[in-house]
Amino acid sequence: MAMEAQPAKVSYFFGKGYRDLVATIKGAWQRNFSSIKTQWNIAQDSGIFSMKGAIHTVAAISIIGFGSMITFWTSMIHSAVIVVFFCLIYLGFSIVWLVDRIYIYVNKIKNACPNSACQAPFLIPSYECPQCHNMHTKLVPGKYGILERTCNCGNKLPTTFLNGRGEIKAYCPECNTALSGNTGSKQYSIPIIGGPSVGKTCYLNMAIEQLIVNIAPSKGWDLKFMSEHDASSHESAMASLHKGIRLMKTEADALTAYQMMLILPGEKIGRRIYIYDISGEMFASSGYVMKNRAYGYADGFVFIIDPLSIGRYAMEVMDKIQIDSYGVSTKDFDEILNVMLINLEKIFNLKPNDILQRNLAVVINKCDVPGLEETIGDTAAQKYLNQHPECNSFYEAKNRVCQEFLERRESGNFVRSANSKFKKVQYFTCSALGHNREGVPFDSKNVEAPLLWILHQVDHSIQIN
Repeated sequence: MAMEAQPAKVSYFFGKGYRDLVATIKGAWQRNFSSIKTQWNIAQDSGIFSMKGAIHTVAAISIIGFGSMITFWTSMIHSAVIVVFFCLIYLGFSIVWLVDRIYIYVNKIKNACPNSACQAPFLIPSYECPQCHNMHTKLVPGKYGILERTCNCGNKLPTTFLNGRGEIKAYCPECNTALSGNTGSKQYSIPIIGGPSVGKTCYLNMAIEQLIVNIAPSKGWDLKFMSEHDASSHESAMASLHKGIRLMKTEADALTAYQMMLILPGEKIGRRIYIYDISGEMFASSGYVMKNRAYGYADGFVFIIDPLSIGRYAMEVMDKIQIDSYGVSTKDFDEILNVMLINLEKIFNLKPNDILQRNLAVVINKCDVPGLEETIGDTAAQKYLNQHPECNSFYEAKNRVCQEFLERRESGNFVRSANSKFKKVQYFTCSALGHNREGVPFDSKNVEAPLLWILHQVDHSIQIN
């Protein structure tokens, strides 16, 4: 198994063991030939036809015949014993390597760079020796060690997730960005998608606040940020929202991202949850979207719609509200979905009729607009469920009222495109801010439900009820 040079000592069985075997066999033959030469020289010095010369001549011939044969067979036996022993060592190495990979597969362990300029996916990060700070880029069972590797400084490092590799300080192997938390845990990546001014950043922070403050304690989850930077950024955002100050929109070519560690009751392997929102301007063209490598390892998508960006609906409510006070998205969400789908087809090598094996949560935001809750909110969904016995669940009722809302306002193409391209589509409604009054603390409604639904779809142990 090819491996780049590491700052570690090669295992005896992968290096010096072979050299010692060759040296041992070579030395045996050298001594054999030396004995032949010694006996022959004595025979020549004494005279080959003299008694002494004849004895040493016979001795030389005997060594050539019997000595060489004995040396040959002892070399073969020695080599066979060593080869069998080495094969057992290699078998053990292969089994440990395979067990580590099975452990990774069964526990769905994966890693990705949190640096927005990189976002590279990888299985095994680079690990830093805690003693000398040398970087080990391939800390796996191999020629440097099976269960442990000895760094050049003498420090021993575990080579599998089973014996502690995930607890070592790790870095992205492409850009060297430091990774937080245990890298031997599951990772779920969820991008928040939508046009400018749909409220993605506010939604993201409000949803995370609900998960940490309300959902996690009620379910006995251990949920926390994986870095002080993320915790500080979220705290700063919530300080503004609690004062009724809207957050600045995400800058072009940037993203707001949070990584959290979720540990469920009674479990040791945590889940790293990576949630981020991308600037709406990134969807101006396919080229911008393709730069976002995180789409390639996304486990599900949250797509936010601003209902006020729907022309027909805006006309319906323009006499009832001051639309500008809500902030209206300037980009057609149907166009954003199309740009997104074009790139997902490229990223996942999909044919036009293929379905992406990912789930999509469609979130219609700003349900604090007067009358919208009664039209598509939970109230409307429950009413629909009560009136239609053929409807199997609240989720199905929610889908029907939201899809009908879009269809009746000339946005049916979005509905059809989403249903035809994603494994499962579920509609949600929420209010990321709760109202549109500046200076009054914002109070979100139903923002956590889409994230919980996505997480439950990829990991049924994460319960949503």
